[in-house]
Amino acid sequence: MNNVSNEAIFVIGLPRSGSTLLSRLLNNSPHILSVNDLYFIQAVMALNAVEGELSNAQAEELADQLLSVINTRTNASEEFIGQFQVAPARILEIRSEVLAKQKSTPYSWYGLMNDLLGKVAESVGKHRWADKTPQNFFHFNLLAEHFPSARFIFLFRDPRSILASYKYSQGEGHDARRYHPVVYSLYWRSAIRYYMKVKDHPRVMMMRYEDMLSDMPGVCAKLEAFLGTEIGMPVLSSLGHNSSFSNGKRKYITSTENWICQHLCKSELNELGYETLDVAPKFRDIPDLMGISLKFTIFHAIRLFRDRDARKRITTFIRGLKGAG
Repeated sequence: MNNVSNEAIFVIGLPRSGSTLLSRLLNNSPHILSVNDLYFIQAVMALNAVEGELSNAQAEELADQLLSVINTRTNASEEFIGQFQVAPARILEIRSEVLAKQKSTPYSWYGLMNDLLGKVAESVGKHRWADKTPQNFFHFNLLAEHFPSARFIFLFRDPRSILASYKYSQGEGHDARRYHPVVYSLYWRSAIRYYMKVKDHPRVMMMRYEDMLSDMPGVCAKLEAFLGTEIGMPVLSSLGHNSSFSNGKRKYITSTENWICQHLCKSELNELGYETLDVAPKFRDIPDLMGISLKFTIFHAIRLFRDRDARKRITTFIRGLKGAG
């Protein structure tokens, strides 16, 4: 099956960078349906289905996984996450339609993705879809190849704020044991380096989270020009929030964590216009860093030992860091 030609939208960059806010903003458009955290390519890779046509079993598993995300999003109680409504009966109809088509004309993974999301978008009265899966910057080339008319929005945030968000994250889906300042500084640096490789691509734009907060009218105007569609200026308070610190006082990383981040990411910070601070490692921060390192090591060692999917994700992550150069 040939590459698809619709003008899909991919929001990529790094988690905890305001990507859910951007997705919520895109959903403010009368033409775009944006879905958070599909992780569809990751599911495709787990099935070794990147090349060629899908088997019926592969198509069924991938369709079920994607539509499960749709069902979760449409039933979410939190306004910031639950951004659209698709009736359960319609979700089942979409599943039946695509799997019936699969039996006569087998899909590629990207054809299946396009048909599923296209039908979901039509169900809410829209004709374009967006996938907000930040880590997909690792797979930019694959997406650009198979979605030749797609638009890519790289969204970035000051990495020191990202580190603080990961360090103090709470609630469902968050686990502070995942955090380490070295790992997430390298993660941020790799995203910037991937962007630098493709920044001159005609279907790529870059945004900073801080600019969304300080100049929403300007951001909306840039998005409208880049995407060729109406976005509309929202009232920020109407979009809800998804902050790690929404229930309390904002917390900050230590001077040593700040120094680690700046030491690893100095040139990339300068490239994106982020200020570097006059900080240095502090002896008093050692117990905190040792505790973080111990929790991080134990947590991921257990995941590597017990969870095959986690092993694959960690391997992909390490390869991605290397691929960033």
